[in-house]
Amino acid sequence: MGPNKRLILVLAQSLLIGAVWGQDYNYLFTANKLPDQAVRPTLANGNLGFVIYGDAVHMNGVYNGAGGVSHRARIPNYANIQINTCSGAEPSNCAFQLDMKANMFRTVYNEPTGYFRIVHDVYPHRHYDMVIVNKIRIQRLASQGPIVVAVSSFPGPPSVDITFNAPQVVDIRGQIYTRMCGRTNVVENTLYQTYGHDVCVHFQSLPQTLSLSEDTTAEEFFFYTAFTRTPVEAERELGDIHGFNPDLVQRMHTIEMDRIWAKYGITVEGNNDLDKVLKASSFYLSSSLRAAYTNQPSSYPFYGLSPSGLGRGGEELKEYQGHSFWDTEMWMYPPILLIDPVNAAKLLHYRSVVFRAAENNAKKNGYEGWQFPWESAFTGSEVTPECCPEVVEYQHHITADIAFAARQYYYATHDVTWLRTEGCRLAYESARFWASRAKYMNETDLYEIHNVMGPDEDHHDINNNAYTNVIAAHNLLFGEFAGCVCGGIVGALAQESARMAQIGRGMTLRYNEELDFHPQFDGYVIGTPIKQGDVVLLGYPLEYPMNISTKANNLRIYSQVTRSNGPAMTWAMHTIGHLDLEQIAEAAGMFSKSYSQYMRAPYNVWSENGDGTDGAGNFITGAGGFLQSVINGYAGVRLRDGELSITNPRVLPQTTRLFIPEINYMDVKFSLDITPQTTNITFLQFSTLRNVKVVIDGVDRSQETNEIYSATFQDKVTISPATQPALNGCKLRKTEIGIKVADQAEDSSMVHPVSHLLLILLALVSVFKVL
Repeated sequence: MGPNKRLILVLAQSLLIGAVWGQDYNYLFTANKLPDQAVRPTLANGNLGFVIYGDAVHMNGVYNGAGGVSHRARIPNYANIQINTCSGAEPSNCAFQLDMKANMFRTVYNEPTGYFRIVHDVYPHRHYDMVIVNKIRIQRLASQGPIVVAVSSFPGPPSVDITFNAPQVVDIRGQIYTRMCGRTNVVENTLYQTYGHDVCVHFQSLPQTLSLSEDTTAEEFFFYTAFTRTPVEAERELGDIHGFNPDLVQRMHTIEMDRIWAKYGITVEGNNDLDKVLKASSFYLSSSLRAAYTNQPSSYPFYGLSPSGLGRGGEELKEYQGHSFWDTEMWMYPPILLIDPVNAAKLLHYRSVVFRAAENNAKKNGYEGWQFPWESAFTGSEVTPECCPEVVEYQHHITADIAFAARQYYYATHDVTWLRTEGCRLAYESARFWASRAKYMNETDLYEIHNVMGPDEDHHDINNNAYTNVIAAHNLLFGEFAGCVCGGIVGALAQESARMAQIGRGMTLRYNEELDFHPQFDGYVIGTPIKQGDVVLLGYPLEYPMNISTKANNLRIYSQVTRSNGPAMTWAMHTIGHLDLEQIAEAAGMFSKSYSQYMRAPYNVWSENGDGTDGAGNFITGAGGFLQSVINGYAGVRLRDGELSITNPRVLPQTTRLFIPEINYMDVKFSLDITPQTTNITFLQFSTLRNVKVVIDGVDRSQETNEIYSATFQDKVTISPATQPALNGCKLRKTEIGIKVADQAEDSSMVHPVSHLLLILLALVSVFKVL
């Protein structure tokens, strides 16, 4: 498709969005001086990322360094152009503005005598996502003569990560570019990577000055810098750009940003400060994801979300080096799944791309199936730095976290094609890991998991961590389901699938009956300090059934001993727990705590630390947890097997309205508009509702129509599939654990897909193994 046809297509698609964004100052963040590097904003587009006026650009999937020092490769930032008068340590007459709505950073210089103004915009293009754009506008105000503006490029020192060949001069549609191509120096793991990543940079020569002639009122200067893997990609990208008017090029970027905000533009009224927190959280999280429509497909799949996003991680042993942790699946993924399921699928696909390393990791440690490493980058092998051997040896819950995300994806989409091509294998092989990891205990007739570390990283080499055991049970029962649905595809054996169910249902969950709470691990003593939420996660997101009093005691006991400056996500989960218990005042306190001490002025950058120290910058893990407290907490949205429900939605504290522009479930899109009095649900694609059943305040409101449909409700909405997919009669069991093996054998009503006799034989085998 030629550039003109592509432009027409993109413009036509934009008309379908229906979102016209007016002026909204809550998207704008301005300062008179740039803050320190740690709290400067990052700009990204899902393929490229960089810190504002930083000397490095990072590309999706491009890493350098072996093992624990693997990090995002630093590419010199030839797009780092600055106005000289505003580039010093103490600039005067300059303003520095982040426009989140446009995904642009703007530097404005007002000449002190009022003669002219310079406006400099820089942004990673959302449609041409291999290009960073610099636009400098000189505007005459009162001056009569020529105006000369000094500018400079600050690409930084040569990269230690990439060896570039000699530069070449190339002509692209009449524009002269310097081309520098090279390859990263050190592969991450020689078992899975035979050579480094190819990188090409194309940049234009920057004059020392830009001039506005005396007979001109204003002029704009454009500089495009391409960061690609091959020269062909750059020539295609830049060739298209130079075939258009610059205003149209910017319009194509704006169209994609409008699409993003049509999804992620969660808004509150009555509290501008909180609305800015919402805008910043959505902005920094979505920036690391690809746009809906890009100019050309990337030669790499999407390589996960790191806690500091795509714009950071280019230094060894800093800002998580661009690695993926459980942060991806448990903290950032849930809001993305409901808002942006296409990108959620890409996040899951990353784990399937790197499965071979997970398979070998399990074998190396004496287990079966797939054991995902604690930190993962390009190859999927373990890349945790040498500083932290405990997390590698004990923090195994990440394998079940990934399977839990896959389970949630199936809940939200019923995507049977994905299930049979990727999902079943991920579910089954991760369940095989837990089946080989769990221990049968003859004295209790139950299974236990020993020698682990839960989310609370202050305690390792413990037994029966509550969170690990419950999420492993989720994984095991999902694995049994996958074995039934895709038996031949995943090589499932009836005996193996049945054993997964037996272990999952027979998993141990410690419970102190006298004090009515769940000990975090065997031997936990009340009052022992912990780093972050652990047992509280049983309530949400794991939604393990328990008495209301037990949930309340879990929240009370662990909130009193959790580090006050621990990760922000802890307080977001406490918020949801209190809301579930109708403890509104307590929820409001935790909600405020979940963001107020983690936001850094002047650009509302999320920080990892709650004590005022820098920590990891652009900490989008915290943004993900915060958005869960909004969507799954106050808005009351819950995703479960067989339904999506919205129960007792509320506005956020000190606000008068909460608006969530898009939530997706089973190809149905809807918005929520919540006030203290009522909640309005608007189905944006109601024609697809023939595939689902909608019950609003107890009344079945399912109907077929091609019109946008709205309804007001007070209590609850449930949306469920009108029909179940044909899955060979397979059913996904509810996660009910603590059932003794002997009792399971007697429960013939739950036997599926293997026979009652087979379960009895498995139980006997387990007993004889111990004896």
